[in-house]
This record gives sequence, C-alpha cells and structure tokens, in this order.
Amino acid sequence: MAAATAEIGKVTVSVRLSFEGDLYACRRPPGVVERVEAEALDLLSKGLFVSGIDTPVATVTGAAGHRFVQETAVFQAPDRWVYRGTCGVGASRNGLTLTGVLGYRLEVRACWARRAGECGPPTTAAEWCECFGAQLASIGGVVLRRASVLSLGTPP
Repeated sequence: MAAATAEIGKVTVSVRLSFEGDLYACRRPPGVVERVEAEALDLLSKGLFVSGIDTPVATVTGAAGHRFVQETAVFQAPDRWVYRGTCGVGASRNGLTLTGVLGYRLEVRACWARRAGECGPPTTAAEWCECFGAQLASIGGVVLRRASVLSLGTPP
C-alpha cells in the first residue's frame, strides 16, 4: 500500500492506494525470498503519483511504467471517493523483474480540518465536490509513499 496526507486550507486530504492479486517475480541471480519481497514492494511503489483527485477520473501513474486503467468511481458518504481498476505491471530493476495484472483501489478522503469550524459533512457526491472541489483542484498531484508490506504468492 502507498499513501499520503495533506492539509490544504480548511480541508484535510488523504490518499491511499492498495493492490490485490498476484505478481510473478523473477530474480537474477536468485536471492533470499524476504529480500525479494522488500525489493518488489519498493519497485511496485516507486514514483506513484495521483492527479485529478477533484474529478471522477483520477489518474494514477508510476515511475516503473505501470499501466493503470480505472473501471469504477464510487462516492461513499460522507467523505470519500473510491476508484477501482486494474494495473498492468511490467517492471525491472537491479535484476528483479515483476510482471502481472493487479487490481487496485484508490481512496481519496477529504474532511474539514480542525480550523474549519462547525462545517457539517457533505451527504452527496455533488455536495462533496462543492465543499472540497476547489481545494482539491488546487493540488496538481500527490506523490504516494510506501505504507505497508507486500506478500508475493508462489507462481503456478
């Protein structure tokens, strides 16, 4: 998983990206499995960048050249949009190659910061965009950082 949190004006924004599925990892020369898992997570999470978080079509890119294809965007009242799709992975670094297709879940959560006063939470997607859209639009993009451990499955 990768994540970032920022406070912009009176709004706190958190962005979380998680993956599900299996990747094929090949190590040349072969190495210790624990090391491969750590390196795989580093490679998978390298340079993850999210833009368009104020729109129904958020864009996710990665420095390793992953291909993200959004399939759905759902508003979950009162504070978040959840985007889901697939991510094609074909990346190599330092003798480690990762290939496969993962599912991804991108969660963009916005809420009033402490200094916003007594603002109530929005109840619809339209209200969410009205309340938080300007602040979110001011963000060109968000760089995500690695946040947890990846577990690689055994290839068939």
